[in-house]
Amino acid sequence: MTGCGIACTIWASAGDSVAEKGTIVGKNRDNSPSLHTRLALVFPVKGFRFLGILDIEADGYVVAAVNEKGLVVVNASANSVRRSERHVAVEDVTRRILENFDSVDSLDKQRDFLRKTHPAIYIVADPEKIMSVEVAPRGNVAITVKDNGSFAFTNHYTSEGLADANEKISHESLARFKRINQLLGGLPGAHTLDDFISLSRDRNSGGPGAMMRVSRKGSKIRTLATWIIRLEPGSAPTVYVQIFNEGRKPETFAARLDERFWNPEKRQQTVRSKE
Repeated sequence: MTGCGIACTIWASAGDSVAEKGTIVGKNRDNSPSLHTRLALVFPVKGFRFLGILDIEADGYVVAAVNEKGLVVVNASANSVRRSERHVAVEDVTRRILENFDSVDSLDKQRDFLRKTHPAIYIVADPEKIMSVEVAPRGNVAITVKDNGSFAFTNHYTSEGLADANEKISHESLARFKRINQLLGGLPGAHTLDDFISLSRDRNSGGPGAMMRVSRKGSKIRTLATWIIRLEPGSAPTVYVQIFNEGRKPETFAARLDERFWNPEKRQQTVRSKE
């Protein structure tokens, strides 16, 4: 599974760091422009429904998503681990979390299953908390849960306990990690959905570490999709998605994911009632 096999940036804020509280999560998916992404509403045979951006070439690998319970998962590859140890996935862990868990706390109580998964980096969030999950080889995992503050990841481990798992960190991963933290730290007040959207579009004046990556000399990697979501206690999530498939115009989707969104029959009933 190679949903984020080259590079991605993921970041999140919670509590006092967010305007009017709650949490916000962002992700830019970066990879070869030959790979295509689609936005889909998934209704599994068992488990919670979810809306997410999927990697078409990787059998629908989930890149970023939110389930009907308001749990968000975004992921990034641990490219600091050699490919032979990294590409050993036997299941889509992001999909498993989305289908089976309804909160950060519920996942935290069953975190042991993560030790048996492939090396990767995740941010998981609900309206109250954000969780970072860094999965290294041989069952080593670092998990941090916050109800206040921010964190961000690119494609290497940042936990002190996993420092030895970084066999080789790319200059681009380090540059993007530095840049996203500068951007988060430079916001003038509590973070908003619009702030995260602006961060996702940052081009750093064409320099290294830009969040929005475009094709340039020496690298064909570019940003293929953006996922930003605002989770507010007692309210429906607000999501903003942009997809940049090669040869097509950019697609934008923005919506409030209320009960009518998850239940099409209720949408139909509402339309009929207005007729």
